[in-house]
Amino acid sequence: MKIVILMRHADSYPANFSGYEKEKSISMTGLLQIEQIVASTHDILKDVDFVLCSGLKRAKQTFQAIYSVVPTKTRFMFDDSLPQISSIGLLDKIQWTPSIYNKILIVGHNPGLSQFLNDIIPGQSNKLSTCELVLLEANVKTWQDISYNHFVVKNRVRPDLEN
Repeated sequence: MKIVILMRHADSYPANFSGYEKEKSISMTGLLQIEQIVASTHDILKDVDFVLCSGLKRAKQTFQAIYSVVPTKTRFMFDDSLPQISSIGLLDKIQWTPSIYNKILIVGHNPGLSQFLNDIIPGQSNKLSTCELVLLEANVKTWQDISYNHFVVKNRVRPDLEN
């Protein structure tokens, strides 16, 4: 069994507030969203063994805010390609995950995360809200064996705050 957790970054200030898209910081609403997500997903995140996080500031801040919940032995990597990644590109990254990891967390952005979820569950609108977390399970032995049809959505957690 392999598990992927998709997490969209927390709410952030508008681009014109900070000046540059890649430097957008988490807003006060985003901080409250993270508090809610951490409180309600502690059991989901507690045994993550690998994190792939976007290199943009708001995604890094989201990961830093939940870092205390993931095990200290968890490996992580920042990836500057995640903000613009396509669904197939994200599937490719998952397939190239080293086999020693069984539960990975991907902290990224729309539209890529939502497109990925739409490819798993076609025919529905699956737009991820800010700071939303989706737990996916795949009954495969290796990451290389995964395709969209292997994934089953086991849990979706959204913060209660409007964004």
